[in-house]
Amino acid sequence: MGMLASEEVNTGRQKEYDHLKGLFMVFIFIVHAFQATMSDMDPAVLGIWIFATMSGAAIFIFVMGFGTAYSRKTEPKDLASAGVRLILYQYLNDLTFVAAIVIPYPFVMNRLSAAGTENVRMLIWVYSQYINIFFISGIIYLVLALLKKMNCRIWIYPLLGVITALAAPFLYDRPVNIPVLSYIAKLLIGDAQFISFIPIYYISYALIGVGAGHLYRHIRDKRRFYLAALPVTAVIAAVWWIRAFMLYGDDIARMGEVMEQGYAYPDILHVLVSVAHIVLLASIIFFITERKKKTARKESLVSSQILRYSRHISKYYALHILVYFAALGFHGYLPFRPWQCWLLALLSMVITEGAVRVAEYLESKREREIDTGTIFIYAAPYWVMMVMLIFRVYQLNHSREILSAQQFEMVSWWVFIVMIAATQILFVRNRRMAEKNAMEQTLLDAAREIQEGIVPCDKEYTKGNVRITAFAKPARSVGGDFYDIIPIDEGRVGVVMGDVSGKGIPAALFMSMVKTMIRDRMMSGMSPEEVLNRVNDEVCAENPKGMFATVFIGVMDTKDGKLIYANAGHMHPVRTGESPVCLEPDNGCAIGLFEDIGIVRGETVIEPGEGLLLYTDGVTEAVNRAKVQYGEKRLLRICKESAGKDPVRAVADDVIQYSEGLVQFDDLTLLAIQYMNTQSETGGQ
Repeated sequence: MGMLASEEVNTGRQKEYDHLKGLFMVFIFIVHAFQATMSDMDPAVLGIWIFATMSGAAIFIFVMGFGTAYSRKTEPKDLASAGVRLILYQYLNDLTFVAAIVIPYPFVMNRLSAAGTENVRMLIWVYSQYINIFFISGIIYLVLALLKKMNCRIWIYPLLGVITALAAPFLYDRPVNIPVLSYIAKLLIGDAQFISFIPIYYISYALIGVGAGHLYRHIRDKRRFYLAALPVTAVIAAVWWIRAFMLYGDDIARMGEVMEQGYAYPDILHVLVSVAHIVLLASIIFFITERKKKTARKESLVSSQILRYSRHISKYYALHILVYFAALGFHGYLPFRPWQCWLLALLSMVITEGAVRVAEYLESKREREIDTGTIFIYAAPYWVMMVMLIFRVYQLNHSREILSAQQFEMVSWWVFIVMIAATQILFVRNRRMAEKNAMEQTLLDAAREIQEGIVPCDKEYTKGNVRITAFAKPARSVGGDFYDIIPIDEGRVGVVMGDVSGKGIPAALFMSMVKTMIRDRMMSGMSPEEVLNRVNDEVCAENPKGMFATVFIGVMDTKDGKLIYANAGHMHPVRTGESPVCLEPDNGCAIGLFEDIGIVRGETVIEPGEGLLLYTDGVTEAVNRAKVQYGEKRLLRICKESAGKDPVRAVADDVIQYSEGLVQFDDLTLLAIQYMNTQSETGGQ
């Protein structure tokens, strides 16, 4: 058996690449603490920076392309939409950067040195038009959308990646002397102080990542794959670093300068070596995580946090640097010492963690009620820490003193204690929330399985000249619509269509109760109006939640087409045929609201070739992208166009097409009873 399968067998998450993307964020926290504050790197950070040149942004862009092979949203419009959002986010991010630089200015402007004032001007000029990973990602998504629209085969992506890496140095900084276009060209292929990464160089990583992602989907045995890849990538990495040390020896600063050039403007060699480093790191992480699985060890706190960075990397990336800019401002826009940068990096990790956690709570507010006091309590350590940081840095700037070793030790220990305590609190709360959500999801899944047994998605019944078809599609995991087909005796069959107030498990339980009560009474020989009046009285007697249901019941004679019916507040059924019309009389009151509602009987005769279509408001109230409802007129038109055919399938297909893929907020349920022209073979349920 080979390593690769012809079919796709490896379709789950590739956690080693999630870990890699999270590690990229850790590198960024550390390196930006020095770069954003214009501080000199110490040897340790310089070593991290040199190592990051062979991964860093390359990891992020490669994994971004890799992820498109596993994402569900890879249609051209999805990719293009993501690209536009990221580009707009870049400029919104720039405005935030400038605000973080400007806001501290009034507090320190009277004590700014000439160097500090010049730094303020330079930073505002740079960050008012800054281009970094968000813009690059947006451009790459637009390129991927174009290639997907052109239906390019998978092998074309890595080929284009290699071609782009070869061509990039020749396109770089080519002059374009056309207004507006010259600025766009500068952003895409040019060089400027405000450009962190140049898209033309980094597209290669994404295109190669797309090809790698599709290759991974065919890997039958990942362990064998990494065992084969590990020595090859290790040799490439070793040769690269041996060559680097042979050229620059112990001149680490010079090595950093050269590596930075390759990082900002990666040529074909740098791209291929960076990809080798990425696969090498992925191999190492894979074997580490596999070993943990075999020893049944739980995921460590560090590993969990790295995966959090991966899942929310855009938020962390956008927020972390604001801490550095705020600290820089209160420090008089002057560089920090290396140990102060390390402290800033730690504080940035803690503060951004709190901000992201709070953002998660606020985002989830749509699904569950959140107590504002609880949010403040959980976030309080981070706000206190932010105030402490601003106050202490401001105090340092005001007094022109440097923290003593004892003071620094005290601050560091305080930070560590708060970080550990706050992190533990948040992790415990998150674990409890995860357990609660998992339990709720289990209940919903069980309820959905039970509901599908009570209300099948599709059903068909034939008896004599009568044919009945039904279709149900819940808007959520558990819906409140229901229908029933009830053979009463040899010559009569009953149909029921109902819509319960509310959604979720309570609505499903109420629906099950009402449906069972209706079926039992119809089987006992009650007429439709008697059934609804009796069920209403029984529901009203014990209904503490005030739930209600609209219900239509019809009983049809399979020999002559005579139909008796009763309606408790439900949608008017459509009498189908050559000239579809809504069935009268007016609706009665929904069951469960008031006692003694006095539902009355209706009678009609369904002629051969005609029928009755029952439906819920999820049909007529379905909306399209213009927020226009489907409506009764369109329903009647589709019924007329489908005369002689199955109206259930015709209407269901038309509603789904009309809604244009939008998520609907109500269930879609239909049932059609047709009186056929010719005697059909007797069937059963």
